[in-house]
Amino acid sequence: MTVEYTAINKETVAGEIKNFLASCPEDAVFKLVINSKRGYFRIKIKNVSKGRIRKLLGKLRIRRKKSNV
Repeated sequence: MTVEYTAINKETVAGEIKNFLASCPEDAVFKLVINSKRGYFRIKIKNVSKGRIRKLLGKLRIRRKKSNV
């Protein structure tokens, strides 16, 4: 979802970002891109389910290594 605002003040931006972050789950992973030359920034939510699967696989690999030693 993309929302574009023009000619807004700092407080409005801060409020919108707070609302966005409040609507996301606690374990969400974000990607933040700031382009100061062009005057914009982007916040994207990375795929949370992939992160959970990678964490689980990493934990299983660590346990397997410890049991083989």
